[in-house]
Amino acid sequence: MIFGVMMTFLSSYGQTFLLGLYIPFLLEDFSLSNAEISVFYMIATIASAAVIPYLGKYIDTVPIKRYTLFAMGLFILALLLMSINPYWFLLPLAFFGLRLAGQGLFSHISITSMSKYFLEGRGKAISLASLGHPLGQAVLPLIILGIIQTYGWRNSLIINAAIVFVLLIGYLSFVLRKQDLKVKDKGEAEKNSDHDELMSQKEILGTRNFWLLAPNMFILSFTVTGLFFYQFSLAEFKGWSAEWMALGLSFYAVAGSLFILFAGPLIDKYSAKLFFPYYLIPFLLAIIIVWIVDASWAVIPYMILMGASSGFGGALKSALQVEFFGARSIGSVRSLFTSIMVLSSAVGPAVFGLFLDIGSDFDGIFVFLIVILGIVILLSYRVIPKHTLARLKYLLKRRGKRFDSFK
Repeated sequence: MIFGVMMTFLSSYGQTFLLGLYIPFLLEDFSLSNAEISVFYMIATIASAAVIPYLGKYIDTVPIKRYTLFAMGLFILALLLMSINPYWFLLPLAFFGLRLAGQGLFSHISITSMSKYFLEGRGKAISLASLGHPLGQAVLPLIILGIIQTYGWRNSLIINAAIVFVLLIGYLSFVLRKQDLKVKDKGEAEKNSDHDELMSQKEILGTRNFWLLAPNMFILSFTVTGLFFYQFSLAEFKGWSAEWMALGLSFYAVAGSLFILFAGPLIDKYSAKLFFPYYLIPFLLAIIIVWIVDASWAVIPYMILMGASSGFGGALKSALQVEFFGARSIGSVRSLFTSIMVLSSAVGPAVFGLFLDIGSDFDGIFVFLIVILGIVILLSYRVIPKHTLARLKYLLKRRGKRFDSFK
């Protein structure tokens, strides 16, 4: 479980919130415009989303230690390339390595290993591993800023590479044991999964369950990334101060952490399917609040509700992938969904920017999001088993007959 937390924590080095700290230095050193570096970043992110399914599936067949060492090597090379790179045209390559290995493969390794190697308490394991994300958001920006101010931005990347190397080599060599790496895929938790055998990614793409889950995976990352990318533009539009926005982000991180922990025991006790149709409802309420309320206090419920859906949804969707497909093929399954998540994080800011460039304001964006989220939530109810729907129809019909008897 510590391994899972560490991998999601280290994935922060490839996330937008940390890479964004280097953007001012990159703009100055390479004489780039905001538009140019944004295009480089988007291209690198989309390219990494395209590659993840091909690399991600090998976690089902390659030993986890060897797979982690490969991802680590790729990540460290990308950090060193950005550190010593004197040419602007190599920046997309460095971004590609950081997004692929950091945001993509490190998170993929974390949640896939929790899904594969835990049976009892799998939901708790996934939830605890997911805590690495808010933990990284809480502590790493201040640490990295301190290193940059002390040693310079280029040297800080070398220090980052050393930190990743020492932590991973030390844990893989001296802590992670072979007996902990046995796939748990034939117990009670897999009785309701549709597939117990190793599936190809083509077979996964052809299943109803994939297309049931894919819209939810896309819309959450699409919306959160877009809103955070333009968070200061949103604050200006609503008349919120930077202090209120910073306070809201703190509430977002706390809410996300709490709901990650809250999700695990509930998923283990019941099932991920039970909560799937409902976890985006707080997110929808958050968008409605920020649309209709201009007062500064609105940022607090807005961020709390977004954090609730993001935190609960992160653990929920990971557990649901195992319920849908079983643990044996989870590497191939997760690599496809990770690709969707990474792609949506590139598309979100672009779509939001298009709305703003064509003359729409955030009110237009909010209406668009409310409609899309409403559709995705309604489609999520397809996860309810047919016998449950039949039971609901029976109860409604019976209640109607009782009502008629009083006439």
